[in-house]
Formats: sequence, structure tokens, C-alpha cells
Amino acid sequence: MIRVALAGSLLGLLAPLTAAAQRQLRNPLNGRTELQLELARQNGDLWWGSLRGQHSFGRYGELFEYNWAQAGYEHFWSEHWSGGANARLAFYNRNYTDANGNSGLQFLLRPELLLRHRGDVFGFTFGQRLSLDYELRPEPQRNLGQARLRLDLERFYNVGERVKLRPRLAYEAAANIRLQPPDDTPEERTLEQGIWRAEVGIRLSDHLDLTPYVARQTDFAVFLPQFDSDGNPVAGGRTNVRTPVVGIDLRYTLFQGKAPFERVQLPTQH
Repeated sequence: MIRVALAGSLLGLLAPLTAAAQRQLRNPLNGRTELQLELARQNGDLWWGSLRGQHSFGRYGELFEYNWAQAGYEHFWSEHWSGGANARLAFYNRNYTDANGNSGLQFLLRPELLLRHRGDVFGFTFGQRLSLDYELRPEPQRNLGQARLRLDLERFYNVGERVKLRPRLAYEAAANIRLQPPDDTPEERTLEQGIWRAEVGIRLSDHLDLTPYVARQTDFAVFLPQFDSDGNPVAGGRTNVRTPVVGIDLRYTLFQGKAPFERVQLPTQH
């Protein structure tokens, strides 16, 4: 119950930040596909890597317009506590020159440290994931440090002798880490992003998992204000940009020593 109360308090602190936005924008539907490979070690730890592609179904969408490769390691102190590190290299192609003078193929490196706890709440597995990351951006953009909190609730259901279903609901919030806003953007918002995700993991065997999901991503932004002839604001300012998402994760697991063994299996949303 203490964990439930703590999670509710944390989400309550985030709610006023999201409610302060004045405007709403909606992006076209995004499709995301991720291929994952895990190596489970006999001591319970795991190595993992993934490749993800993203496609926008909007009028100007491009196939695999934003992609990344990611690799990480996670150590388990017990069945409830674990911690790890990973690195993500995002890459995308800009066929135009943006306001910062960037064009062509762009790369963004983002290392991350994380702490995870998983426990039982009324027969469900309640997970909390806290992480710190630092994204290295091309000049003249500033590098971005963020703290992320993810809360999720899930449960396994057996279907026959081999197949297992894993319905899961998760919410993740990301906040900028700065002691004070930068001089050139004094109105920059502290809460950067929020993501709801609902999924049904399908464990087809000890080695193969398939996870279709739907999500809603909200980016909390500040755009240059625009005014009409009477000086009234008509666009820009504090804006919530919402993006609906459909996606699928495909994971293949290898075991140290080849034979499968019992272990703590994490969701495909690492």
C-alpha cells in the first residue's frame, strides 16, 4: 500500500504541470517496430540490444523517419531490485535545413542509468523504473539531461501449455534536469514528455516474445507566440503535442549454456 500511495503522490505532482498548457496539437498516427535480442545469464543478469524504426502515417510522413539502435546490461540484486545502464544511438534524415542549420543525416547519442523495482500488489506485478539520461546534440543545440519515472502494472495468464499472455499498462514521465531555465528560452517547461502505453505481451516460447501495443505520447513544448492584428495570441506559446502510436516489439532470447532456465523476465519496453 505504501508503494501505491507513493506512486499516486508522484503522479499527483506531475498533473499540475501538464494542466498548465494552453494549447493542444495532434500529430498523425505513428507506427513503431522494434526487434530485440536478449542474452540471459545464469546469475539472473541480462545483456540486450534492439533496433527500432518509426513511421508517420501523415501526409508528409517518411518510412522509418526516426530510428535508433540500443544496447544495455541489467544486473539483478534480487527478484525485486535491479539496476543497469544502456546507450541509444538515434539517427534520422532531414531533407531540409532547420532553424539551427542542421540538415541531412543526424545522430543523437543518449546514455542512461536506471534503477528498477518490481513487487506484488493485489496479485499484479507493480513496477517502478527511475532513470537518468543525457542526450548529446549537435551544435548549436544544448545537450539535454532528463530524469524519467515509469510506473507499470501487469499480470501473466497461461493459455494452453506453452503460450502466456502478459497484459500491461504503463505511464512514463520525463523531466528536464536544469537548475534554472536557459537565458535564450526562459519559458522552457520542466516536464518534457509523458507516454501512456497499453500492451498485450504474447510469450510464444521460452525464446520468443511478441508484444503489440498502443500508446499516446505527449510532448510538452513552448513555441514562438503568434498574434493577430489586435495583439491577441492565436498560436504558439505553451503547447501539448499529442501523438497516437501503434507498435509491435519482437524479442528473441538466448540463454547462457543454451538450455532455458527460470529467471525474472522484463517487459519488452526495457
